[in-house]
Amino acid sequence: MKEVKLCLNCDSKVIGRRDRKYCSANCRKRYSENIQNSYSSNAKRDRNYRVFDRCSRLSEYYFSQPPFERLGLMKDWIELARSGKDKTLRDILSNKFLMHQKDYGNPYSGKRGRYFGNITKECEKYCRHYWKASAHDVVYNIAVQP
Repeated sequence: MKEVKLCLNCDSKVIGRRDRKYCSANCRKRYSENIQNSYSSNAKRDRNYRVFDRCSRLSEYYFSQPPFERLGLMKDWIELARSGKDKTLRDILSNKFLMHQKDYGNPYSGKRGRYFGNITKECEKYCRHYWKASAHDVVYNIAVQP
């Protein structure tokens, strides 16, 4: 019985020469590409660390304000992100990883491990309530102003 070989990239059946490892030239190229994630790239890991650290600091500041001042603060941050002057803030307010975590909160707890909440989820709530759109659409100027 002949052994069935599978592509190293997509696990589909490989047909042809005995020493062939990939089903196509495209799969061979994709297999050799560098994956840009925090596990394989020091630059990506450092960038994520800076983004999550800033998210933590913003969350701590946001939740330390009185509740009646938070709406104005969130409005100012959204306007800053929409203007394009602060792209890191834009990334934080629309971060998919932080948006869909159950009880993630901010990635680095504040003073003495206190939980300060998740600024990304707060931005999503704010945008859904006042803009009737997702935070991503608002901070990337896709949604029209209310």
